[in-house]
Amino acid sequence: MTGELVEEAARRAIGVLERCVTPLGFRASATDDGYPEVWARDAMIVLLGVCAAGLESLEPAARASLETLAAGQSPLGALPISVDAQGRRSTANAGGLDGNLWYIIGHHALHATFGEMALLERNRDSIARAMLWARYQDSDEDGLVETQEAADWADLLAGRGKVLYDNVLYLLALRAYAAMARVVELPDGPAHAELAGTVVDQLNALHWVESRDGIWDTASSPALHGAHMESQRLAQLTVTQLWSRPYYLPWVAFRSYGDWCDVLANSLAVLAGVPDPVRRARVLDHFAAVGVAEPYPARSIDPAIQPGDRDWREYYRNGNLNLPHQYHNGGIWPFVGGFLVAALIHAGRRSDAESHLERLAAAVRCGRGGTETWEFNEWHHGVSGRPMGRPLQAWSAAMYLFAYHSVQRGRPVYFDQGGMLGG
Repeated sequence: MTGELVEEAARRAIGVLERCVTPLGFRASATDDGYPEVWARDAMIVLLGVCAAGLESLEPAARASLETLAAGQSPLGALPISVDAQGRRSTANAGGLDGNLWYIIGHHALHATFGEMALLERNRDSIARAMLWARYQDSDEDGLVETQEAADWADLLAGRGKVLYDNVLYLLALRAYAAMARVVELPDGPAHAELAGTVVDQLNALHWVESRDGIWDTASSPALHGAHMESQRLAQLTVTQLWSRPYYLPWVAFRSYGDWCDVLANSLAVLAGVPDPVRRARVLDHFAAVGVAEPYPARSIDPAIQPGDRDWREYYRNGNLNLPHQYHNGGIWPFVGGFLVAALIHAGRRSDAESHLERLAAAVRCGRGGTETWEFNEWHHGVSGRPMGRPLQAWSAAMYLFAYHSVQRGRPVYFDQGGMLGG
């Protein structure tokens, strides 16, 4: 594998994004039989790739994506999960929380990269309502938001309650909101920065499992001193049953928790500065030990959930999608690989990041039937690596660019803007 492949993949990725431009913004994939909608989470992740590469020619499509989502916002502040080519808001799998959070992050990324002020001014009320709606999802007021089952990007996976992925995004959105409040009139900016600190404390208290000889170590969970009773019960439950884990748990909820590693969420947690250096090293060492980036970066979760496991659901068989090592259930997603590469760069593991980037380039080059057609597929089988899902996926291309430019710069793109988003 050579640097030429890495460079060509970056050029090809830009071409894919150009094919995903529509009058309403970035559609999720470039083919007519793919995903023609503007998806909130997809379009905002694409926006990160555009910002990482500084693609001024694609800035109008990024702005259009935000405008399209704003136009579909509900009276209470919820953003649409997606908007079709006719501008109609989707109501399928519509309970997602992450679209609101990515929407807030997207506005800040566009401003931080391109100095976009007009859109920020025009959408400030929409941003404030999107943030308030997200804050109302903290139903027990412990500092973390709650999510319905299968109600975020992994919309065929049984995460629920206090979901790690959604709460890391909540942390980033709170920081983004506080930063934007310093340049445009948004209510209570400092309070949102303070809330972000609470999210970090609660994630380390509830999602990180650490004990001494199998006994709950209250000293390692200062956020729980005199705190929320249900939070204390959850921490006691996970520690007494699990003792310790080298990663943040994917979700915790009433008297229960997920016991597998969410690779995307843990990578985002590293980028957001949630773990201290010791915990960060344990997470990344665990990734290496179990091979989450093999054969390509990176599997969505590890290990895959099997029939009979506590987190197995019969609806995983829908469309033959979420069987073990497929789709959300341990399939390989190039966009997840992009975040993992950036997390490695953030941790100073440049050699590992470069190696992963080379294999990520090999993944996006893959085509069905073993051809080298630069398909930038949606996902790959978690064991064989065979490309599956839709080709010419926008966020697969965008997060390759994000990873590429993070390696080129020697630091994660965007997440360290002014030292703010990285904590």
